[in-house]
Amino acid sequence: MPAISQDLQKTTGRRTALIVFAIAAAALGISAYIYAESNPPDTPDTCLAAHAADYGITTQQLTRDVSHQSELVAAVSSCYGMTP
Repeated sequence: MPAISQDLQKTTGRRTALIVFAIAAAALGISAYIYAESNPPDTPDTCLAAHAADYGITTQQLTRDVSHQSELVAAVSSCYGMTP
């Protein structure tokens, strides 16, 4: 009987360790995902230049002309993953 009891204790310990490891891995994965999503793009100038080209204007016109304010808002929102 003691041998069965020892095997049960080993199995329970292994299961507990596996569950703890799985929870830690899931928490690490979720935090890495959230961190990656919250960071702005590495090259916002490139993103804005691409949007300006889509509108047929220069980046300077997009960022400085008041007449292109709605396009600028849409471009910045898109570059940073937000909706206007």
